[in-house]
Amino acid sequence: MATRVIAIFPEMNTAAVERFRNRWDPLAGAVPAHITVAFPFEWTGPVSALADALRPVLTPCSPFALELSSPTVWEDEYLFLLVGEGRERVSQLHESIYRQMLRGAQRPSRFVPHMTVGRHGDKVALRAGISEAAAMDLPLIGRALSLTVYRRDENGRRVRELDLPLGAAS
Repeated sequence: MATRVIAIFPEMNTAAVERFRNRWDPLAGAVPAHITVAFPFEWTGPVSALADALRPVLTPCSPFALELSSPTVWEDEYLFLLVGEGRERVSQLHESIYRQMLRGAQRPSRFVPHMTVGRHGDKVALRAGISEAAAMDLPLIGRALSLTVYRRDENGRRVRELDLPLGAAS
């Protein structure tokens, strides 16, 4: 059984974010900058069945604008860029996925649309990270065009399995 994640890899220039993540995010080398919509879950069926289960969620959701700004510390450990414009749409996708296809899956008690850009356990370092993140050319503006399903392989790398367009009935 594979552990999978559903994410938006936004269509935007993330070069500055990736440079920041290379210094601050231990997962920077494993997966590009993204907005997680469904957190790690187990899927027992074939990937084609996962695609079929996602289509009713994706079809009514057309592509939408995204804005990332507001560097924030979350749970005294993570550095986030919060989603401004597009926040409601990301939240709706999250809710629809858990309500329609991942009913029994573990989910966060509170969902805040964001892009994780760093992780550190030291509060002083996190304050420095916030200052450094605020110096990036924010906000980042782009679009959500699709959802991606990726899985973790045995070496911890993330492997893209599906890229499904938003709003498409195909």
